[in-house]
Amino acid sequence: MTAEDRSVQGSTRDRLLAAGLRLFAERGYRSTTVGDIEQAAGLQPRRGALYKHFASKQALLEAAARRHVDAVAEAGRRVVDAPADDVGQEARLLGQWLLGELDAEHDLVRVLEQDGDRLPTLRDAARVGISDHGYRAVAALLGRWLGNRAADVDLDAVAVVLLGPLINHRRSGWTFGAAPLGLDDRRVVEAWADVCELFVRSHGEGPPVGG
Repeated sequence: MTAEDRSVQGSTRDRLLAAGLRLFAERGYRSTTVGDIEQAAGLQPRRGALYKHFASKQALLEAAARRHVDAVAEAGRRVVDAPADDVGQEARLLGQWLLGELDAEHDLVRVLEQDGDRLPTLRDAARVGISDHGYRAVAALLGRWLGNRAADVDLDAVAVVLLGPLINHRRSGWTFGAAPLGLDDRRVVEAWADVCELFVRSHGEGPPVGG
């Protein structure tokens, strides 16, 4: 296979992934057919195009979920490995990334909300690989920020409490069509970074906090 062939194949696979996940979110997993996905991806329906890349529509959905699992895992590694130079700056970068990742996960979240009971293995894998992994990455970051005082803190619980407002900010926009009080992402991330700095400062040790 030539490099050009691999590029076309990858592009087709990506189109199928995007179209499938969008249709699953809009119509529901059971109501979306393989032909629907192929047509939405710009391919001839019912000509076997999807099966050249995925064994089934469930395999396509699992591949889409793995993309997000891998993205969260990579971000978690960067969080753990990065030097703890400035709490505020790290928190801002993390908050911006999290909101962007939630946007990318929107269709997958809708699928799991609608059809998670029919796809329990996928739902559980997404919970462990995306949600739990994200919380644990933030718990590890808190541990770095707190230094020697980390042993006195329930890091997992604090990570859940800290991330909750960012998740609510995004999900409220999905549900109600607007963010709480009309706040934009910048203001929310700035306030969230301030809270992170205050939390670290209140425990008396750790890396420098901004301003």
